Amino acid sequence: MASIFAVALLVAACGGGGGAGADQAPTGSGTDVGTGGGTGGIDGGALPPPDDGGSTGPTPQDGPDALYFRPTSALAAAGALDRISGGSALFAAWNPNDPKTALKPGLKIMFFGQAQGCAGGTEGPLTALSDSRLARVAGLTTLPHAAALPALRWTPSGHAGGCDSQAQDRDGASAVFVNADDNAGAVGMLTTSGKQDDGATPFFGPYGAAGQNGAGANAFITGTFINFRQAWGAADPLQPWTGSASARVRSVQSLGAVQLETTGSQAVQVKQQMMATFLNRSCMKETSGQPCQIQYLFNTAIARSGVSDWSQVSWFKNGDVWFDPAQGGIPIVDGPIYASGTITADSKTKLPLFVSQGSATQHQAFSGRTFDVTIGFDQLANVLRIVAARQLGVDMSTLTEGQLAKVWGSGWNRRDDWVLLSGHVGQEVYNPDSDHRVQIGGGFKSLYVGPQG
Repeated sequence: MASIFAVALLVAACGGGGGAGADQAPTGSGTDVGTGGGTGGIDGGALPPPDDGGSTGPTPQDGPDALYFRPTSALAAAGALDRISGGSALFAAWNPNDPKTALKPGLKIMFFGQAQGCAGGTEGPLTALSDSRLARVAGLTTLPHAAALPALRWTPSGHAGGCDSQAQDRDGASAVFVNADDNAGAVGMLTTSGKQDDGATPFFGPYGAAGQNGAGANAFITGTFINFRQAWGAADPLQPWTGSASARVRSVQSLGAVQLETTGSQAVQVKQQMMATFLNRSCMKETSGQPCQIQYLFNTAIARSGVSDWSQVSWFKNGDVWFDPAQGGIPIVDGPIYASGTITADSKTKLPLFVSQGSATQHQAFSGRTFDVTIGFDQLANVLRIVAARQLGVDMSTLTEGQLAKVWGSGWNRRDDWVLLSGHVGQEVYNPDSDHRVQIGGGFKSLYVGPQG
């Protein structure tokens, strides 16, 4: 399933991620180079411990190089959301297209898809959910909502200059809410498509066959994303691989409603994800036309019509490194999370990409599972080599440090040159049939992206 953020073409990815078509996985290339951590492998090795939904990693802590978000009661104060991640104003919109707002540091709440009655290229506002609608949405997420004040709930609105008169008073139906509570803090997310309870197609739904870019990218997909964009150009940015640390991405998540209505003639699919985007600052200074960033997309939950045994789905068994046309061709590291202690490896090169120390990817409803992965600096280097070899059209066995520097800059192998650009949680729905409901409701209680020593 493809990614959403075309505004990334403007400099750097806002967040989100995805893949190729909804019925296949993208591929990588190259030969076997490099090593990685972990105690078990996908194709054998030591058996991982049972997957009980917890993490074997240390308790995350706030720190100078870490993003650690928990929706506490402090977020209910006026202006609190504006200041998250060093921002000056909360950015909340559907189909954002202005880099002056979408790419600034801070919290971003964004919906991507097609708005009924609105011209292509329109950026639209969000509006607050009513109390009754909030209760229905929260029921689908199974997350608490008593502390989700009106200023902490959002759904797409048609009150935009590019929308016709009939769309002006429409809104919905995907939604986000923040339950700002010290004990029951959570961010609820609903991404829905197809006919709703009233029998009507929602105001905001999937892109059509032309996709997001007119050439089919993200066709039939709608997405909901929470993005914590960082000030990567600051004097002291977040450096997840600082010292001898591995980078760590950890999120406590829940999944409530999954609905996959279909006639059977076309597959439909839903996903929930945690993501992180890293950027090399030397690359940004020294190269022109290079991506200079890598986005890791971890599928915490995925469900697809017609699939009951994911161990038999070949394209889901391993990870991949690929280039996202909806984000200006930036490299994406994508793949399933396995049980604690197990490596996710690249499908072509078999190189380790990341290691789980928490829950495996789920395929049905769950509550309070901790998804937790580490990315060693050697595993990051594996991705850098895969990307450079493919971009330059050379075999990885002949790849030189000079060629790596040509793609990634002179600091490609310097830990502190790699900084956190964004941490994200997202949902995506793939549904080519507007007559049938396909939706996912869930959310998260925390997100950590930072070092683990």
